[in-house]
Amino acid sequence: MPLPPRVSHDQAEEIAAAHYGVSAVAERLPAEHDDTFRLTVADGTTRLLKIAPLHAPVAAAAPSVQTALLLHLATAAPALPVQRVTATLDGQSELRLDGRLVRMTSYLAGTPLGSRPASAALRRDIGGTLARLDQALRPFTHPGANRTHLWDLQNFHQLRPLLSQLPGELPGMDQRAALVSCLDRFEAVVLPRLADPATRRQVIHTDFHGDNLLVDADLVTGVLDFGDSLAGPLVMDVGVAACYQFGADADGDPLAPALDVIGGYHAVSPLEPGDPALIGEFMLLRLAARIIVSQWNAAREPANRDYLLRRTPQAAAHFAALRAIGPDAVANRIREVLQ
Repeated sequence: MPLPPRVSHDQAEEIAAAHYGVSAVAERLPAEHDDTFRLTVADGTTRLLKIAPLHAPVAAAAPSVQTALLLHLATAAPALPVQRVTATLDGQSELRLDGRLVRMTSYLAGTPLGSRPASAALRRDIGGTLARLDQALRPFTHPGANRTHLWDLQNFHQLRPLLSQLPGELPGMDQRAALVSCLDRFEAVVLPRLADPATRRQVIHTDFHGDNLLVDADLVTGVLDFGDSLAGPLVMDVGVAACYQFGADADGDPLAPALDVIGGYHAVSPLEPGDPALIGEFMLLRLAARIIVSQWNAAREPANRDYLLRRTPQAAAHFAALRAIGPDAVANRIREVLQ
């Protein structure tokens, strides 16, 4: 399906004024596919305007899963630092306009985690914040959460057809062979474990990484972008968050920073004995997905190539390092954190 044309700054400002009564200057923010703008009002206040393609028909009266999730968190966990939905002039929580879904929220200012090194204390708070978020989302349900997308690691096998469309090998990596091996292991080992009824499932964030977290000192002060949220295994959320801290330790133990995140999560919301192995698997799967999806998206959208590929070499290096440690060793290290 071809991507729709980008929304311009002028169009974003017109939407904000006409449908929200907000007269502001729009500044485009980097995003994978959606059109995202920071709106600055004359008095200095800011809002966020996100405009996304509608990929499927949605009941006009029902808010999308992301909007419903934010509305749920506003009442279920008001202390969590997430964006708050701004209603349209006629009181709607979101707007459907010309085949697009429009949402305005508060704007959370702060320092993105990805722009600075994370201390051990901050990494533990990342895990603790995710645990509090998952606890708040436990009772949340929405028909739109029963979906999948390319970043949905519980359906990692859907990425196999994309391998033939990737460009040449990444430097220093037999890319396709390693990724094929990862796909094979997912189908043989991970999928059967996910079918176990004991594997806890709920709506999860699925994208808890540095660009979506704001921090101050050793605390998380903002959680952004619930656009990839879906119903999935709880351990997938933990594995994704942990994999983004893999390799950040200056002492030469690439797994230690990821273990800080897992330990912080466990301190707030205890993990179960069967979780460590799957958390390790999802760490590796997320790194593999970053290699595959980023290159595939860049080929489809060359104008956004630099943004889409900005961290692919790092993902490839971390993927190789985590594979070298091995799944059993990773699971054992995680078990030690839970004791």
